[in-house]
This record gives sequence, structure tokens and C-alpha cells, in this order.
Amino acid sequence: MPKVTINNSQGLVQSSGSGVEFNSSVSINSPVSMTSLPTTTVSAKTAAETLVSPGAYTVSGSSALTMIMPLASSVPGGTFVFRTASAHAHILTGSQEANGTKVFAGQVGATPDTQGSKLTLSAVQGSSVAFISDGASFLLMAVSGSHAISGT
Repeated sequence: MPKVTINNSQGLVQSSGSGVEFNSSVSINSPVSMTSLPTTTVSAKTAAETLVSPGAYTVSGSSALTMIMPLASSVPGGTFVFRTASAHAHILTGSQEANGTKVFAGQVGATPDTQGSKLTLSAVQGSSVAFISDGASFLLMAVSGSHAISGT
């Protein structure tokens, strides 16, 4: 695949290599390059665990497991994706936060649209949920299957 460079003087320039590079006189002498889209390795969780970093996780066990989220303030901008790999009602909890903190915030107009300190995934293999941390809470971005947000 050829490399494509876009600049003010020549427009679109094709050369050997790969990716797309944008050069502009407006930039600060450093071109923006994109050679691949970002991806995250999926990490399999088969026991209850306290998480420390954003990522994509599958959760599977012989019974429901509890994943403890990191402090939302320690991972601002961090994206978390969970998918159940067993038919159990796995739990995500914000128990590291101060008592009473409603760390999970549901989507407005979606189900669930509540706030709470605990999220229970549906007991269906393949259900999933995605969050992003705003530095204070984990904001629900997307769900597959039904979920319940509870706790104070």
C-alpha cells in the first residue's frame, strides 16, 4: 500500500511506504501521521480482580465475578469495554471510590439511565458494556443486552 502525503504546495502526493501524512503550513513543523488505527488487546478475566488500567476485557467464570474499577480520577479519558464470556451476571463495582459515590452514569434516554456504584451485566453470554472515564465517573457509552445500575 502506498504512502499518501497531503500538503499545501503539492496537494496529494503518493510515495513508497504506508499510511497517510498531513503536512500543513499551519502546523508547528511536525506533521500528523496515521499509519494504523488504535486497537486494544483483549484481556481475559477468569477471577475477581481490581483493575488498574483501561482496556477491553472478557469476563468468564463458573459463577458471577466482581471486577473492581480503578478510581475514575486515575484514568481520565480511559475507555473500558467488558464482554461476558460466560452466562453469569458479572458485576462491576466502583468500591474504590469514596462511600456513596455514584461512579457509573447511564446514558440519558437509555436503559439504564441511572447512576450508581454497581453495574450488573445480564446473565447472558456475549452481553457487553463500554465506558469512558471523565475523571469523576464512568460514563456509559454503549451496551449489548440488559444491565442494571444500582448502589449509592
